[in-house]
Amino acid sequence: MLVPKEAFKLTKGQLKHYEVSADSGNKVSRGFCAECGSPIISLLAGMPFTAIKVGSLDDPNQFHPSASIFVASAPEWAPHFAGVPTFPRNPG
Repeated sequence: MLVPKEAFKLTKGQLKHYEVSADSGNKVSRGFCAECGSPIISLLAGMPFTAIKVGSLDDPNQFHPSASIFVASAPEWAPHFAGVPTFPRNPG
C-alpha cells in the first residue's frame, strides 16, 4: 500500500533497515520490526511515497487495491483484481 512519505508515522516500536538495489538501480530501504523481523515498509529512493506491507496492518480489510504494479514479475498464482489498473513495472 503506497502512502505519501509525510503521511506515514510509526506509532510503536523501532524498525531495522536493510538496503538493496532495485532493478532501476535506485536504492530501496526495507524496514523490518526490530523485535520479530516482520516486514513493515519499503522506502524507494526518489519516490514520494512509503510502501507499507498490508499484512502488517491491524485491519488490512479496510483497504482495497486501486492498482497492481510489477505484474511483469508476478508469479502465475498471484491474484488479478478486476477493474484495477495494472502496470508491468513501477509507473513512476
